[in-house]
Amino acid sequence: MTEYRLGVIGDPIDHSLSPQIHNLFAEQTNLKIDYQPYRVLSENLNSFVKDFFESGGDGLNVTLPHKIQCSQIATSTSPIVDLIGAANTLKSTKKSKDIFAESTDGNGLIQDLQEKSKIGSANILILGAGGSALSIIPSIADCLPKNILLDNRSQEKIQPLIERFNNLTINNSIIDNIDHFEDDIDIVINATSAGFSGAFNWYRDLNLSKKTFFYDLSYTKDNSKTPFLNWAIQYSDNYSDGFGMLINQAALSYELWTGIMPGTTINKSDLIND
Repeated sequence: MTEYRLGVIGDPIDHSLSPQIHNLFAEQTNLKIDYQPYRVLSENLNSFVKDFFESGGDGLNVTLPHKIQCSQIATSTSPIVDLIGAANTLKSTKKSKDIFAESTDGNGLIQDLQEKSKIGSANILILGAGGSALSIIPSIADCLPKNILLDNRSQEKIQPLIERFNNLTINNSIIDNIDHFEDDIDIVINATSAGFSGAFNWYRDLNLSKKTFFYDLSYTKDNSKTPFLNWAIQYSDNYSDGFGMLINQAALSYELWTGIMPGTTINKSDLIND
């Protein structure tokens, strides 16, 4: 039986659930894999990736802070990676020695979010203007929301995102700053890291209602709520953390490497041993 040599690279990496997730996928699909976490410093990233694939590696997941650099290391890239300038998955084509870069983050989000809220024709607000927001905007736009709105504590970071995507006219979605937007927000997505050093609070009032759905790209490893969701429950009972996105983006990576899409019905208790 063929064994796939796989891994996840980041700094830090001890927190990663990717090894447990992919080992569950392998059990489901009756494949043999060797999936390891690798803590890699930025200055060693190029040589690590080159050595990993030259020594027979098949695929790597990429987490912070290496997503941008890995998109530049690759010898070929998907259209989404070209658009956002970041990758979370690398695949080796051994015959051609090609290293292909893909991003499954956006579609991983959509697969989870669509099961929980209606995206089409919705007013969607993304909090944050960093790499996490960058990676999900194109996939959200593909679902034809009414508006994609951005807000960030550092306002100067918003305009480059608006210009990047509006210049490319992604499915004619309107991507704009939330300033002066008066309609109700249907979905709020937290793409910031704010709150993990304490309680989450946003710096200004938003047009929220009991119907607003709140989604946090972050997640906890148990049944507790993230700081963002603890903030959100004052407005609505409709919310979710990003655990489902984590599973779905991992499944898309696994499919890219093996050609088999695993099942994604995985609970936190399946991964965490108390």
